Amino acid sequence: MTRITKNFTLEELSHSNTAKAKNIPNEPGTVEKANLVKLAICLLQPLRNLYGKTMVVNSGYRSPEVNRLVGGVPTSLHMQGKAADISCENPRELQKLLVRSGLPFDQAILYDDGRNNFLHLSFNEGKNRKQVLYSKGTRP
Repeated sequence: MTRITKNFTLEELSHSNTAKAKNIPNEPGTVEKANLVKLAICLLQPLRNLYGKTMVVNSGYRSPEVNRLVGGVPTSLHMQGKAADISCENPRELQKLLVRSGLPFDQAILYDDGRNNFLHLSFNEGKNRKQVLYSKGTRP
């Protein structure tokens, strides 16, 4: 296991149930691995420290094929290792905490539509837009 931070490993940031089920490789390259490390160090771990509760990575790195199969947008930062979908006790609370924290982030998209309940987080060094968004069907 390749531990990046106290609470996050490279393996969990590149795991994909879809890739395993379809027997598709989902191995990040050198650049994508470096981006996953930055994501964990600069955003995920500091946010986890503030939250103080478990955060589970549903989806981190996605190969282009895996991204297509899960319905990801063609420009998804998941394919660059710059995004992760996080499940936790209260994703809405986590999003609010992130905004108040001042931590750098690109997007924090809340999915709370009755079917999904997670927070998409991205970190895009030097290009962080601090966008707080809500998926279709999710109330602000």
